[in-house]
Amino acid sequence: MVISNFPISFSLKRLILFFGFFLYLGTIFSQDLKSVYIYPSDNGTVVNDYLSKIEQDYQVDFIFDEDKVGNFALNGVIAPRYLLNYLQEYLKVFDHQVVLVKPNVALILPAELADRINPTSGFLVIKPPTEGRVNLTGEIYDVDLNEPLVGAQIVVESVNVGGTTDLNGRYFISYHTNDKYNVVRTHYKGFDPYIQLVAYSKFGDEKLPRTLLDPEITELDDVIIQANNPDRNISAKLTGMESLGIESIKSLPTFMGEVDLIGGLTTLPGVSRAGELASGFNVRGGNLGQNLVRQDGATIYNPSHLFGFYSAFNPDIVDDVTLIKGGGNAKYGSRVSSIMDVTLRSGDTREYQVTGGLGMVSSRLSVEGPLIKDKSSFILGGRLAYPNWALDITKNLQLTQSSANFGDLTAKLSHTIDKNNFISLTGYGSFDNFSLASDSVFSWENKNIALKWGHNFSPTTGSQLTLAVSSYNSQLHNKNEIEGFIYENGVTSTNLTYNLETVISEAKQLNYGLEANYSLINPGESKNTIPSSNVLEFDIDEHKTLETALFAQYNWDITDQFAVSAGLRYSQYYRLGKGTVYLYDYNVRESQFPERRDTLNYGTNELIDFQHGLEPRVSVRYKLDPSTSLKASYYRTYQYLHLISNTTTSSPLDYWLSSGPNLDPEIGDQISLGIFKNLNENLYELSAEGYYRNIKNVIDYIDGAEIKLSESIEGNLIQGDGVAYGLEFLARKNAGQLNGWLSYTYSRSLLKFNSMYDVLTLNEGELYPSQYDQPHNISVVMNYTISKILSFSANFSYATGRPITVPISKFSYFGYPTVNSYSERNEFRVPDYHRLDVSLTLKGENPEQRFQGEWVLSIFNVYGRNNVFAVSFDQYGRASKVSIVGNMFPSLSYNFKF
Repeated sequence: MVISNFPISFSLKRLILFFGFFLYLGTIFSQDLKSVYIYPSDNGTVVNDYLSKIEQDYQVDFIFDEDKVGNFALNGVIAPRYLLNYLQEYLKVFDHQVVLVKPNVALILPAELADRINPTSGFLVIKPPTEGRVNLTGEIYDVDLNEPLVGAQIVVESVNVGGTTDLNGRYFISYHTNDKYNVVRTHYKGFDPYIQLVAYSKFGDEKLPRTLLDPEITELDDVIIQANNPDRNISAKLTGMESLGIESIKSLPTFMGEVDLIGGLTTLPGVSRAGELASGFNVRGGNLGQNLVRQDGATIYNPSHLFGFYSAFNPDIVDDVTLIKGGGNAKYGSRVSSIMDVTLRSGDTREYQVTGGLGMVSSRLSVEGPLIKDKSSFILGGRLAYPNWALDITKNLQLTQSSANFGDLTAKLSHTIDKNNFISLTGYGSFDNFSLASDSVFSWENKNIALKWGHNFSPTTGSQLTLAVSSYNSQLHNKNEIEGFIYENGVTSTNLTYNLETVISEAKQLNYGLEANYSLINPGESKNTIPSSNVLEFDIDEHKTLETALFAQYNWDITDQFAVSAGLRYSQYYRLGKGTVYLYDYNVRESQFPERRDTLNYGTNELIDFQHGLEPRVSVRYKLDPSTSLKASYYRTYQYLHLISNTTTSSPLDYWLSSGPNLDPEIGDQISLGIFKNLNENLYELSAEGYYRNIKNVIDYIDGAEIKLSESIEGNLIQGDGVAYGLEFLARKNAGQLNGWLSYTYSRSLLKFNSMYDVLTLNEGELYPSQYDQPHNISVVMNYTISKILSFSANFSYATGRPITVPISKFSYFGYPTVNSYSERNEFRVPDYHRLDVSLTLKGENPEQRFQGEWVLSIFNVYGRNNVFAVSFDQYGRASKVSIVGNMFPSLSYNFKF
């Protein structure tokens, strides 16, 4: 049999040579520097020449500064020995160290530099620069929670460039370098700094591995109250943004021992409340319904418990709170005043923890831990109130006949699928009920669930998909035996947001995506519980709406000093059937109310109304120097849903209505200009920001309107113009034994209703103060660390009294009841508001113990100021003042963690 045309001996030689060649290649590519020897014959060889020969012979790489150690001659080799061991001893004379970063890559570094680098994964190797340019990509994560850190700062030394992480913890930095390695510093407030050395080698990786930061252990003199990057207020491009870390909010004095997130925000400029412990908050003179409140992407329609005594957020689960006083990034919309974005933290992925607190009228408990270590975690927290005992022991007959309670439950599951995919599921539920010495019980509840999926398409492009369902329902149950009834209203919404971020370069980033929000609004229905009741029953048709939006935001650092952030949001609004819509005739005499002129009936999902609009946003920043910047911005926002209220604070009687044939969308335009200055390496912050905002189609009641809900409620509403302007000042000390801030706001909030119809005209068509017009507002917050276990906090607040309308004369006719003649709308004011709160915190002596506890003694309203919350008048014009907390109110609570 012929096997080959070649002689057997020739073929065998070829086969031996063939396998021998691959065996030789195997010895080269599998060579480990730990197994390379140096021999006595190598003595006298110059380091540069010797290491170059080793690199060629063994396919390895030595990275070092040739000018510092490369020209010395090898010596002292008296017998064969491992090369790395020899170099480690030999180079000590020159204060250098050898670091093996890969089996075939070694660094030779000055000892001083090597000691700076984090010993855990601090020495890294990537591919060499292309034409001198390096594109550095990576991720920054919390080592305990295994979740991305947003806004971490990364700086490449010697080339002096840097960047920050996006919402997925990713960063991209592009720079030129001729160095063989560079030092990279990573900083994030509340975490230990992380220093790495990035070397360049043909054997390097394509990208850096994930960087895990450890939470810092704060010493007495390093107390930080700022949650952001140290100079974020200087370098950020957007105006009107306020952010407080949860630790800053927890340091404030509390009412009955419960931390109040919204109360913390009201200490910042431009943010206020209608009165003592009022529900909700007001931003730059706007009303409650002009604020969008979201927790992990899900909307919370009523962010307060017990009419504002507590906020709806569990402080043990909250990670960060950001308030945007205006349009902000184009991904935000739907409200003309502000966006409050609450981020919940993920559970610990390494160990189980329990956190809680015991207070005089409420307690809380949270549990967290890993489901799959370093990949999945859970956190579950709940709060429950029991204030009835406090009401029972008072001497006030009205209070002893009252009752109140609330509770909430928050849960979050987090899971890292792989390095490019992260998901979380958040659920929240709360309930309130309250009765005040009457037959009526007020109750309301919030429920929501949010699913998030973060995905990285590439090192420069990532996305986040959020699907959230939110609901709010309120009820008034009148238990009167003669006229008993139940009134209910609510809103349910489903929101889908797809947000993408692309890092084009170090100086250019693009944020874009889409949003859709489907809402089902129940304006109200009333049913009698007593068959003989003569209370009017009604059931207003539901409002079905769909809001969609496309958005894009482009950030560009044109130079080191000048930067611009420009965005555009295109929103569309659809109101859909089924139901009945009434149209009204406003051409009536001033003493009459609008009359129905037409009735329109719509089928299921039939289009009732369509609105749309472009919402441009642009913000520019110019750095006068590294610690001073000027910022200016313009925002436009459309709001299609409206909260209707006849009070200054939220109540279960408030209800939502949608835009349609009778109500146009509110349109807000705002311009602002500010200067921001940091001093003493960001220890002190100073800022001054002015703004002017015009809102079209704001809503109010017509004069003499019947404020009780009915099928004709839209006929009792009018729309006009709102104007708000002001100056906001902030001085803050961020660290040290004594820290805190001082904020002052001068602002005006005015309304104007002028129409061709008399019934739609208020105050003769002239501007008048809104209910939230408080020209002067001052907050002073101070935190003082007395020792490692004892700290003191104080918070003083002052505000101009709110506007009210009062009777200025009265008359009676032949024994008939007195008729009051009232002033112009909001012509007078209640007395000015001011209050001082203090607290003292005593912590455990050993911060290293597993069980950590602290006692908090708070005194609310230290000098017993009897602040007026509301003033009412009877038919004879006699005034009655209402105060919520008119005395000093001490409380004691205990917080723990293990």
